[in-house]
Amino acid sequence: MSDETWVEAPLDHFLTRATYGFTNPMPTTSEGPYMVTAKDINDGRILYEQARRTSRAAFVEKLTDKSRPNIGDVLVTKDGTRGRIAIVDRPDVCVNQSVAVLQPNPSIRPTFLKLVLEEPRNHQRMLSEAEGSTIKHIYVTRLAKQPVRVPPLKAQDLALSIITPIERKIELNRKLNATLEAMARALFRDWFVDFGPTRAKMEGRAPYLSPDQWSLFPDRLDGEGKPEGWEDKPLSDFFAIVGGGTPKTSNPAFWDGPVPWFSVTDTPAPGSVFVTNIEKTITETGLAGSSARLVPKVTTIISARRTVGNLEVTGREMTFNQSCYGLQGVGAVGNWATYPIAQNTVSQLQAMAHGSVFSTITRQTFEALTLPKPSPEILEAFENAVSPLFDKILANVNESRTLAQTHDLLLPRLMSGEIRNWKAYMNFRVRTH
Repeated sequence: MSDETWVEAPLDHFLTRATYGFTNPMPTTSEGPYMVTAKDINDGRILYEQARRTSRAAFVEKLTDKSRPNIGDVLVTKDGTRGRIAIVDRPDVCVNQSVAVLQPNPSIRPTFLKLVLEEPRNHQRMLSEAEGSTIKHIYVTRLAKQPVRVPPLKAQDLALSIITPIERKIELNRKLNATLEAMARALFRDWFVDFGPTRAKMEGRAPYLSPDQWSLFPDRLDGEGKPEGWEDKPLSDFFAIVGGGTPKTSNPAFWDGPVPWFSVTDTPAPGSVFVTNIEKTITETGLAGSSARLVPKVTTIISARRTVGNLEVTGREMTFNQSCYGLQGVGAVGNWATYPIAQNTVSQLQAMAHGSVFSTITRQTFEALTLPKPSPEILEAFENAVSPLFDKILANVNESRTLAQTHDLLLPRLMSGEIRNWKAYMNFRVRTH
């Protein structure tokens, strides 16, 4: 394949249109078309599960075609979390002004257009050209003029045949992790919220747990509606609370060291549970010279300021900033159990958050919230029951991280034309494995 068959041109050479979504307010309904904003695009996909919905009438009557992308259109977040990319994969979607809509023409596959935008040099150029006096924006007209280099369809299909299986496996791991997390969450709710085993005993139903687990639960509820012998305890009685900190950003000796430093921007996509990829790191000197504290693997981190209630579990040893708390199980409460306990109380913690400027949860918030605390034996049984689920989630996260690194190594080589056939790809695999 000769270089002349590749086309180097502004991005809009490969587009039918480049626009952005609606600015007018839209009604919110429980069913109907999805209203996708910048916050609903993450990890290379549209998070339909969190997107708001609008009425069919408003979708048809209040929106023009530019706000209603077609299947195969590529979305780019232009405001807020800039530069996130996804492909529309279903009908009945509309986007607001924080999202750019790029409609590919027949010279480029939609999935290849996404790869072009994700290629590191193109992606960095897109972000660096964002402008704004207060909040930076990616301007659609400037994005459309960005120069790119695109091969013919045959070469695009080769690149996609190499990249797509990697992306599919990453997506499969994400879906499996969501299922595993839902299983742990359902078990927690049955044991500690609905008191299912005790209620089943009271109603004379057959045991649905192992005999060892079944025998641990009380036979009846007390006058307050909780299993007999379970005492209401403050949330702080379930886990130790560790504060975070930020080394002085003006001191370069504190930064770019070996210690991962978590901030809310590192929050993993829904279903991932574990945080392993960290944008910033600090030095041992920065750790010692600030209020930041190192926490071990399998520590639950909760955001306590502004975006209150984001939850993730550390996939390795790390520290975090002062807008978060680390939660570590104490006594019979294991670190695996800490995450679903915190997850089950997030909405209450958010409701109790306060502050004159930003919503904030404090150590006193954890003291004010109480939960029925079961026996140590039940807590240990729960830890043993859910630990295999979370172990598998972490294994999938780490596998996906390795796959993503391979993806990122391949992408610029495919985009540059270094890998143009299967022989070149196999040579690359030999060099990198």
